[in-house]
Amino acid sequence: MNFLLSIGLGFAAAIAAILIHQSLPPFGVILAITSTYIAIWWIGRYLGKKRYKFLALAAWILVIIRAGTFGAGQELLVQGDNAGSALLFIGFLVGLLAALKRV
Repeated sequence: MNFLLSIGLGFAAAIAAILIHQSLPPFGVILAITSTYIAIWWIGRYLGKKRYKFLALAAWILVIIRAGTFGAGQELLVQGDNAGSALLFIGFLVGLLAALKRV
């Protein structure tokens, strides 16, 4: 059950980050990255193990990468502009920092 909770929270954090990162630049990106950190940090605090934080980070990465590739209708949810690049790069680094932080 903890496995599903951590993956579900990683998916939810990524979806929220994708939807908010383009709104009101640069505050949308800042909010998306901050919420990513908080979600991954909280999973570790709630469940007490680092492995669940890494599962949440892996789920987050899968959703972000899928949103950054072309879909069936050639649409992109995470574009290659400043906000999208910051979400991909800084969001991953912040998520990794949250996952590596002591529980």
